[in-house]
Amino acid sequence: MTEIRGCCLCSQIQGCEENDLIAHLLPGVPYARRIMMESDSFAVLPSLGPLVRGHSLLCPKAHTRSFAHLDSHLHAEYREVKARLEKRLRQIYGCGITLFEHGMAATGDRIPCSVEHAHLHFLPLANAFQAGVQADNEWIEFDGRLEMLSRLAQGREYIFHETPDGVCRILTRADEGFLESQYMRRIIARGLGPSVHWNWREAPNPMAADEAWRQFVRHFPGTGA
Repeated sequence: MTEIRGCCLCSQIQGCEENDLIAHLLPGVPYARRIMMESDSFAVLPSLGPLVRGHSLLCPKAHTRSFAHLDSHLHAEYREVKARLEKRLRQIYGCGITLFEHGMAATGDRIPCSVEHAHLHFLPLANAFQAGVQADNEWIEFDGRLEMLSRLAQGREYIFHETPDGVCRILTRADEGFLESQYMRRIIARGLGPSVHWNWREAPNPMAADEAWRQFVRHFPGTGA
């Protein structure tokens, strides 16, 4: 697999210390490939700037702009890995899992969350937590299939959100409009309280990311957990 030069997620997935951002933020700590779980085409990483304990990222191993652009032959593998990760996180943290993605548009130079590599956030959160995302004139409820996500996104930038009980919604803007950077991070952090930092670049908290990885592999040894 070819690494995209400068992509910190590609580097972390491939175990390239030179551009592994978590490793750079933990100088003096022996290098480790911090992969919690993986399959042939996907890898799970701990999130920098975690909003909650266990905040994790599911990423395609190939450099891809968003899950809406994922090759259709990977959809079945994606569903299997996604379900397995949700189950594992529930077992560790004892609560439901909230998901979100800020997907890039199919074309253009805008990188909405400063990382040009698809990453789906998994947050262990109480089932009762409400992110304030509801079906209306903007948020459209759908069945969660990647085929439908792609159809609804229509090549545009989008936000995907899934509740712990599996209700999926998508938010897009008109072609000329943009969604605020770290959109869902802002919303979820606001709901969690003033002590939670939404901006992962300002508050990366690499030790918490490292601990999320260690906690996972303690429960499920081996990256193919």
